[in-house]
Amino acid sequence: MYFFSFTHEGQNAIGLKTKNGNFNFSIALDIYQQSQGTKQPIPVTFLQVLVEMEFCSNEVANEVMENAWVQAKMGELRVAPDVCMDLPIGRPGKIIGVGRNYKNHVKELDHDIPELPLFFCKATSSLIATDQPIIIPEWLDTRVDHEAELAVIISKQGRSISEADAMDYVAGFTILNDVTARDIQKEDVNSAHPWFRSKSMDTFCPVGPGITPADQDLDPHNLDIVLTVNGEIRQKNNTKNMIFTIPQIIAEISKYMTLLPGDIIATGTPEGVGPIYNGDIIEIKITGLGTLTNKVGL
Repeated sequence: MYFFSFTHEGQNAIGLKTKNGNFNFSIALDIYQQSQGTKQPIPVTFLQVLVEMEFCSNEVANEVMENAWVQAKMGELRVAPDVCMDLPIGRPGKIIGVGRNYKNHVKELDHDIPELPLFFCKATSSLIATDQPIIIPEWLDTRVDHEAELAVIISKQGRSISEADAMDYVAGFTILNDVTARDIQKEDVNSAHPWFRSKSMDTFCPVGPGITPADQDLDPHNLDIVLTVNGEIRQKNNTKNMIFTIPQIIAEISKYMTLLPGDIIATGTPEGVGPIYNGDIIEIKITGLGTLTNKVGL
């Protein structure tokens, strides 16, 4: 089960993908509130759920849907399986990437294994949803790479978070493709400059298809990651091979900055990164999180 965003009758809405199909969670939540005698503005993005409703759990979602099924016709709630999905979290406050977090990826790029998590930022303007195109600028005639990653969505505000408490600040998980202008990144590394421009070009951060709540029966440190380009496997690994765990990453980041609801943390990519070209179809699958699909070029 995961939450996703889509457009319903010209308005933003939250969907819920289950084994029984896709449903309009925004409508179901409205029905649920009426049954409870409460009325709040209906959230239309997952970020609003985190900030305003303060829940996103599997248990609550199931309760909302079960109540809606009793009180509403199924047809009013169903969403077409081929619905066009939007960004699952909207525009977060920040996107923080973790570099060199798989040993074999460190080796393939000929770097040293870091002693502490290595962080960088991606601009939020680089975000695109599943099925939206990755556009390589016409003037960019150097290598651009794919990077499949497990991403963490922060649930609530926190600073100086301990490793023991870190998972309490996780709303859920999604898939992220940390598209990188590799040659520009190398130029910046050699010049001792930040990686920001190589990571932040428009469309260089596909995310989706949805957000799987953290309280599902899902171990984020034992998930298979598979990336294919035109059906050919390029990256294949498991999150158990991350150098730094999610609690370690959250604790280290929050030493320096306040994490906010909706912030995205990309936990690093395994070995197998490689160039992409116009016309390529990139698919990333992570256990329990669905499939993120993007074509390169229009």
